[in-house]
Amino acid sequence: MRVNQDNSSCSAWVFALVWGSQLVSLLGSGAAAIALSLSVYSSTGRASDLALIASIGTLSSIYLSPFAGTIADHFSRRTVIIVSNAILGLLAAALGLTARDGVGSHLPLVVILVFLSGVFSAALTVTLSASVRQIRSEADLTRINGITSLLENIPTLIGPLLGAAIYAVASPALVFMVDAGSFLVGAAVVSVVRWPEAVSNSVRSLRPFAGAKKGLLLILRNPSLRFLQFSFAASNFFVGLGTAVTTAYVASASSAGHASWNLAAVSVAGSAGLLLGSSLTIVTGGKIDRRHLIVASLATGALLGRVALVATIIPVIWIICYVTRSAFLQLTNAPLTAIWQERIPNEIQGTVFGARRLLGQGPFPLAVLLGGFLSDHLFQASGTLAKAAAHLDSRLAGPSGGPALLVAFAALGEVAVAVVLFATPHLKRLAQPSDSKESKLLLSVFP
Repeated sequence: MRVNQDNSSCSAWVFALVWGSQLVSLLGSGAAAIALSLSVYSSTGRASDLALIASIGTLSSIYLSPFAGTIADHFSRRTVIIVSNAILGLLAAALGLTARDGVGSHLPLVVILVFLSGVFSAALTVTLSASVRQIRSEADLTRINGITSLLENIPTLIGPLLGAAIYAVASPALVFMVDAGSFLVGAAVVSVVRWPEAVSNSVRSLRPFAGAKKGLLLILRNPSLRFLQFSFAASNFFVGLGTAVTTAYVASASSAGHASWNLAAVSVAGSAGLLLGSSLTIVTGGKIDRRHLIVASLATGALLGRVALVATIIPVIWIICYVTRSAFLQLTNAPLTAIWQERIPNEIQGTVFGARRLLGQGPFPLAVLLGGFLSDHLFQASGTLAKAAAHLDSRLAGPSGGPALLVAFAALGEVAVAVVLFATPHLKRLAQPSDSKESKLLLSVFP
C-alpha cells in the first residue's frame, strides 16, 4: 500500500515516515563512524590514517555536492532517496566485510568506500532538503527545519554511544552491518510513500557538469544570494580556523580532570546543544524576525561559545560554552535554510542546494588545515604573538596562550560577518517572504 499526500494530515504522516526512517539510518551512521575511527586507529596506530579517514568523506560530500544536486533534480527525488539509501547500505555492508579481516590491512579499500559514502550522503542530504517544501507546504519553513534538524541531531548524541557499545561487546563488523540495515530500512520506508514531485527534468539529457555550473551561476549572478553565500563561506572559514585549535585548547588548558574526559564531555555537550537549538527553533519559528535571529545567533554563538571558552580554564564552563555554541548554530541554520527553500523554485532546488553547499562549506576543511598550521607556526604557545598579547592579559603568556588567541581571533571574525550581514540590505530583503514572481524570475534566468 502506498501513502499519498492528499491533505495536510497525510502530508504530516508522509513527513514523519520519511524523516523517521532517516533518523534510523543516521543512528546507524553515527554508530559506524565511531566504530570506523576505533578500528582504524587500533589497526594502524597512526593518527595520519585516522585523519585521512575522518576527512575523506567530508571532502567528497562537500566538493561533489553540485553534481549530486544536479542528479537529484534530474530524477524523481523519491527515487534518489531510495537509491542513495540502498547504495549507502551496500557500502556499509562492504565496510563490515572488510572489518572482519581488519581494516588496517585493507586501508586503500576503506578509503574508497568512505569516499563513495560521502558522495551518496551528499546526494541524500541535498535531495532531502529539496523535498521539504514539497512534502510540507506550511509558510513557516523555519519551524519545519527545526524539526528536521532535531531528527538529524539526535543521532549525534546516541549514535556514538550505540556504536561504542556494540564495538565493545561484539565486533566492528556488526556495527557496520547494523548501519547497512538502517539504510535499507530508510529505502524500504520511502518506497511505500509518495508526495507531489517537482516538474521533472528527465526529458533533458543528464549533464552533471553543466548542471553544477548552472547552480553555481544562479547564485553568483544574483547579488543578494551571492552576498549571503559568500558571507557564510567567510563564517565557515572562521569556524574551521578555530575548530582544531579549540580541541587543542581543551586538551591542554584544563584546571581539572584529564584531557580525554574533558574532550568527551565537551563533545557530548556540543551534541546536546544541537538538540537544544533544534528544540528552540521549533518553539520560536515564525515568532522572531529571521534576519535578527540569524545575525544575533551567529554573533552570540561566537562570543559565548568561543571567546568565553578561551577566557577560562574551567571544564564546567567549557561545557556550558559548547552547549551554547551548538544551540545558536542551529538557530542560525534553520531560518537560513528556510530562506533558500522559499526563494529557489522546486524544480532546481537540488542543483542550487548542491552549489550552495560547495560555496558555503567549501572553505571549512581548508580552514581546519590552515588553523593547525597557524597554531604550530604563528599562534604557538609562548610564541611572539602570544607574548605580545600578554600585555593585555597575562594568561596569554602561558602554555595555552597561543591557541586561545587564535580561537578568539576566529570568533571575532564570525562576529564581523554577523555585523556585515546586519548592516547591508541583502539579508533584510531575503528574510522577507518571497512571492511566486521572484521564483519564476529565478527559474527564467536559470542558464
